[in-house]
This record gives sequence, C-alpha cells and structure tokens, in this order.
Amino acid sequence: MRFITAAVATLVLGFIQAGELTFPAAWTARTRPYHIIGNVHYVGTLDLASYLITTPAGHILIDTGLEQNAEAVVESIRTLKFAVDDVRLLLTTQAHFDHVGAHARIKKLSRAQVLVASQDRAVMEGGGRGDYHFGPRYYFPRVTVDRVVHDGEVVSLGETSLTARLTPGHTKGTTTWTMAARDRDGRLRHVVFTGSTAVNDGVKLVDNREYPLIVSDFERSFRVLRNLQCDVFLAAHASAFDGPRKAEAAVNGAGEEAFVDPGECRAAFERSERAFTSELQRQRMAARGGRGPGR
Repeated sequence: MRFITAAVATLVLGFIQAGELTFPAAWTARTRPYHIIGNVHYVGTLDLASYLITTPAGHILIDTGLEQNAEAVVESIRTLKFAVDDVRLLLTTQAHFDHVGAHARIKKLSRAQVLVASQDRAVMEGGGRGDYHFGPRYYFPRVTVDRVVHDGEVVSLGETSLTARLTPGHTKGTTTWTMAARDRDGRLRHVVFTGSTAVNDGVKLVDNREYPLIVSDFERSFRVLRNLQCDVFLAAHASAFDGPRKAEAAVNGAGEEAFVDPGECRAAFERSERAFTSELQRQRMAARGGRGPGR
C-alpha cells in the first residue's frame, strides 16, 4: 500500500463519480496506516478518518468511511499487525454515509458491537433514511445498533476508556470521543476525536422543520468543545487536522510529538464556530428579505 505524504496529497485532487454520487478522490485514496500516540492508530483513507484503539482485551474502531472503504480499513488494520477479528467495539462520530458506510461490512467481519448516540440510532439502522438533510443518494448499508450511548457516558475496553460527548448539529447525534493516552515518555495526553461541526451545503439553520433545535444544538456543541482538555486534535476528516503532513513528520523523526498541539483544538473550534455564526447571520438576513438587523 502506498504511503501518501503531504506533498503527494496535494496531487490527489478531483472527484469520483459513483452512481448518482460524486465525492472527492481523497475519500477513497489509500494511504499507509500510521501510529498517532499511545495505543491510537490511523487506519482510514487519505481524508476519511478511521481510528484503531488497541488494547489487550480487543480493539475499538472509530468510523469506517464510505461503504467501498471497508477493504482499505481492513487492510490497514492487518498492516499494523492487528486482527480485524479482535475489533470488539465499533463507534461513530456521525451517522453520515462517508463515516459509517462500511460499518455493516466491518461489523460482519469482526462481530463487533455497534455503539451510537441514541439520536442517530434510527438513521444508522435505516441506512441513512430519516436523516434531516440527506436523501436517497446518501443512503448506506443498514447496520444494527447493539447499544446506545449518552452524553458523558464512559465506554471501556481493557484499561482504555473513552467518554462520549454529544456535540449535535452536523447530525442530531454527532458525538465527540475523548480519552487519555500515555506517550512513549509516560506523559498523559488528552486525545479528542471530534465529530464534525461544519454546516453542510444547503442545510437550513433558519426555520428547519426537520430539525427545529439545530441552532441551539450547534451552539451547545461549541460550548462543550471549548471546554474540553485537548492535547491531540483528531477529526473525522484527516485534512481537518493536517493528518498527512503530521504522519510524514512523525516518520521523519518527530514521532508522537508531531500530533501534540494543545492549541490546535481551540483554534479549530473557533474557526468552525465563526463559520457557523456567519452562515446563521446570512440565513437570518435572507429570511428578512436582505434587511439588516433592526430594520
């Protein structure tokens, strides 16, 4: 499997047409898996992130990418000398086709338990049906949910524990996962696997009858994210945390420190919140017929 470095990543441009769906080529472009910190590893494609958290009692996998990414994720796990059969828990950050599309296949191969926030359960089990924004073009294989998780719930396997923090808006059950990991020098690092906070194109923030609480959910999510302890910022898309460049730096001598940046989380959340606020203001002004506030 080819390792796509940061330099090569800039060449992976363009889009892929699959049936009625068009998506970035980087979503399926394979890249060598890499170690991040402690027992956390990257096993996704160039831009769609999947994270393998290993323990002596079995492994945890967060997100699986598109349906067609199942083979790439499985191959990456095996490249790291771990067994897919040892994946015990299958978590998700958001119930969208590009992050849980391969859940059904991975669940079948591993017999892992699928855990998801209660607000996204129906969408997962419906294969995308019932999503407040996406329609039939974005359906994915249905997957049975074995257990729902709630805000603040701790999910443990072996000596590793992850805490689910509900950060809705992108989906009704978008979940950010946090955990503590020890680096090679024994220092404790707070790792955050962030659920997406972007407002997708075409999403209504104003008068959204399918999701009336969307604005208050987004606002609450940003408050939660701002208060998280975070040394290692990870996200559902590798491009969001500059994954290819950091992986290259790690290989070239930086090691785990390539991924440690306590200020990166806050900066990323602030950028996203500004983008959300700007879009909300734009939609509110449009709803008033272009009139400014107070007119």
